[in-house]
Amino acid sequence: MVEQPAHTRYVASSILASAIEAMLPSRVAQTIRERSVLSPGERVLVAVSGGPDSTALLSVLRELVPRVALNLTVAHFDHGWREDSALDAQFVSELANQWGYRAIVGQAPANLPRTEEAARTARYAFLRQNAAAENCTAIALGHTQDDQVETILLHLLRGSGAHGLAGMRHRTADLARPLLDVTRADIELYLRDRRLTPRRDPSNDQLEFTRNRLRHVLLPALDAFDPAARRLLARTAELLGEDDRELEEQARRLSPDLIEDPAAFRALPVALQRRLLRRLDPGLNLAQVDGLRRSIATGSGTQPSASVSQRTTPVSPRLRVVARPCDCDATTFRARDPVAHVDADRLELPLQVQQRRPGDRLQPLGFPHEKKLQDILVDAQVPRHLRDSLPIVHDRAGIVWVVGVTVNESRKVTPQTSHQLHLEIVSD
Repeated sequence: MVEQPAHTRYVASSILASAIEAMLPSRVAQTIRERSVLSPGERVLVAVSGGPDSTALLSVLRELVPRVALNLTVAHFDHGWREDSALDAQFVSELANQWGYRAIVGQAPANLPRTEEAARTARYAFLRQNAAAENCTAIALGHTQDDQVETILLHLLRGSGAHGLAGMRHRTADLARPLLDVTRADIELYLRDRRLTPRRDPSNDQLEFTRNRLRHVLLPALDAFDPAARRLLARTAELLGEDDRELEEQARRLSPDLIEDPAAFRALPVALQRRLLRRLDPGLNLAQVDGLRRSIATGSGTQPSASVSQRTTPVSPRLRVVARPCDCDATTFRARDPVAHVDADRLELPLQVQQRRPGDRLQPLGFPHEKKLQDILVDAQVPRHLRDSLPIVHDRAGIVWVVGVTVNESRKVTPQTSHQLHLEIVSD
């Protein structure tokens, strides 16, 4: 084979790069259309840090406005962790002004803990507050395919199931990710072609952060093993996401009465058995789900009565609470999650699992005042016969977590939280 001259290879490479750059907006437009990421005429708050991904996001959406008819507003959140962070805000404001968009700049409180979790919580709170103020129904984020791969690997290392391994979605409620099919390499080519020079955050190279270690240590080793690994992992997440959505839809259509019929329950695929039980009893962990699943399928043991309402897990002497440090995303927490996340510094240890007692009170997550536990359980539609056997986690000061119902507002994770705990009920 005759080798091409160097200048010919350079020209061919340049042509290929230009083709990739020119195609990027069209590819994103196709993703937006096929994935229903954004709707024509939608008001969108674009989160722009000033880094490569978010700068490219704003530029691409700007190019697509004639085709998709979006109403864009720019938002930048300054964590204030770097001496030159104000320059990031200035860069974003000037870029937005140059392109005719209003820029909203937020500043983190001075006492914000220097953790990934605290930063993420404060940033999303700022974005959602301003999206509401601007009547925006979507918050556009610059997550790329590389971010997706990192998320999948983080979830895999934490032992997540199919839902976690499905990674991020192109659109989840108000969060839109138009660049989720785009690689960082494509982003860099696009920025170079548009002569855009983004800001570079040196903290992205600091290995003290888990995601940075994964990005700079694990992923290069994975690339050396198989150059196609990232693309294949992203594809795996897409396939798992499709399966996860279908299984969730099937589980929603199942009648709760199936748990009263061992033969009918046994006829369900195991995946649907698990999802049905988790839908009815979100306080169950995997071991409890499988124990209850086998009990129902064989017709042995005590079977819970069916209810379409939120269900909780009966206490037994074999249940205990396990607490471990974590940096989970607080923006994803829900009161009825099967696990809880609390501020460790607000606890008065030790933690114990107990049953409810007369006169129990707590301030439910998101409520401005205390309520009787009895009223909380009624509002949550917990069946009467389960209320006295409900697992409730206490510390020395009172109730911390009513499993599958709510976390005490006074123990919740906030942007000021510096030590976060993940709580889970396990059986010995």
